Amino acid sequence: MNEIPYSSALPFPVLSALILVPLLAAAFVRSLKQARHVYAIGLGVAALELVLAVMVVARFERHTSALQLVERVPLFGHFAYHVGVDGISVLFLPLTALLALLVILHAQVASKERPGHYLAAIFCLQSTLMGAFVALDLLLFWAFAALELVPGTLLVRSWGTGPGRHAAARRYAALNAMGVLLVLAGAIVLGRVTGGRFSLDALFDMPAPARAQSLAFWLFVLGFAVRIPLFPFHGWLPPVMAEGPVVGVSVFLVGAKLGVYGLLRFVVPILPVAAHRHGSILAILGVVGMLYGALLALVQTNLRRLVAFACLAHTGAVLVGLSALNVEGLSGALLVTLNVGLSAAGLYFVAGFLHRRLGSTEIDRAARLSHRAPLLSFTFLLVGLSTIGMPGTSGFEAEHLVVVGALGARHGIMAIAVGLGSLLGAAYLLRYFQRAFLASAASPGSPAAEAKSTRGKAVRDLNPRELVIAGAVGAIIVGLGLFSHPLLELVDGSVRAMSTRLEHAKPQTSLVMHGEGAP
Repeated sequence: MNEIPYSSALPFPVLSALILVPLLAAAFVRSLKQARHVYAIGLGVAALELVLAVMVVARFERHTSALQLVERVPLFGHFAYHVGVDGISVLFLPLTALLALLVILHAQVASKERPGHYLAAIFCLQSTLMGAFVALDLLLFWAFAALELVPGTLLVRSWGTGPGRHAAARRYAALNAMGVLLVLAGAIVLGRVTGGRFSLDALFDMPAPARAQSLAFWLFVLGFAVRIPLFPFHGWLPPVMAEGPVVGVSVFLVGAKLGVYGLLRFVVPILPVAAHRHGSILAILGVVGMLYGALLALVQTNLRRLVAFACLAHTGAVLVGLSALNVEGLSGALLVTLNVGLSAAGLYFVAGFLHRRLGSTEIDRAARLSHRAPLLSFTFLLVGLSTIGMPGTSGFEAEHLVVVGALGARHGIMAIAVGLGSLLGAAYLLRYFQRAFLASAASPGSPAAEAKSTRGKAVRDLNPRELVIAGAVGAIIVGLGLFSHPLLELVDGSVRAMSTRLEHAKPQTSLVMHGEGAP
């Protein structure tokens, strides 16, 4: 694999800075007492992190599959601190930085308890995610993914809004720890082939035999299935979304799709033979999860649980794109991952706005909000349309590429399932919009109607800080929807290189399946 060191583009190791800046900020803000000082420094650091992430994208060379801004420092044995970016990972950095900035801005609006500790947990979570997205060593990636569980669990347990937040935190920690251990087991299987080397170039240069690939493939898939989440390993997501912080860890869990990234970064390109042999099973699980999640979302009355099941549904479309194993399908899977990360996070921000005004995100606590809060209503509608791939939004090109990829791989039924998933997505999102923002749920004169009327008078539209959050998310959704070509240019080189590697594995797959040998 070609590597371009960071020194050829920037005078300092920007990727290490992306990991260390939030970590240092966490240690500093935790010691501050005054909330205004905490938020001022927190917003400044988050803005600096976003500038660094945008700098990475600006210095990124398009139309190449080379790893860029690479830093490699040997540590012990074959283990090294090895980080870099390519078209697969580069866009996750500004997405994560933007979400952190908006989460901190929302925390200031919502007046979080113990703001210093809260922002410290957010910064630690951001640091581990940045490390995972730039890691080019499988064990280094695993270490960051494991460390992510600590601030995530703390955020759910300490700043959750529901009475079951402690149980939700335990379930989140237990199931995701199981997933992390399975990923480690998969890494050990590959390490036996490479002689204990876990860097991406070593894994590419020494492909595992077919049986070892299949074993490692399923260990990785089962491990990442918890974090994606993939049906039926999603049991932790609805309670965490409903009982945890309305905005905070929920935004990162649905926005930074670390499980899907793990499949794109380490599983599909490193295990091409297994990807061909078992990709159809992965697609079937995705379709089942897509329909299951959409149908459950259709009957939800709580926006937070609705978005949790919607994420499960959209993950199915990602797996369909991955299973196509062609340029269009892989590009679509990557773009759907990024779009769902942005739009689902946007819906949780809307949920946070509603919870602050109504004390809940249940449909029966809202009525005719479009009259009292038109900007809030428009934000929900715009972000919701993006999640279902409406033309003019960032979701359209992503969903289109998944369908094209599935058809190119002769997976016609899968392509139809993706279309059906979009129709169901429109149904559950527009149903919530109609009942919460347009309709009056209670009959006139009833006690419920009087209570709604009283609450309705207190509802205010977006304040300036909330408008910044909604405007940033909405502007990116529309901007990427109208100008998606630059995005495709960023990912094209790496995706084509992955597709070529998968194409070369096809004849070997045929021989293995007919019992004529193994690579």
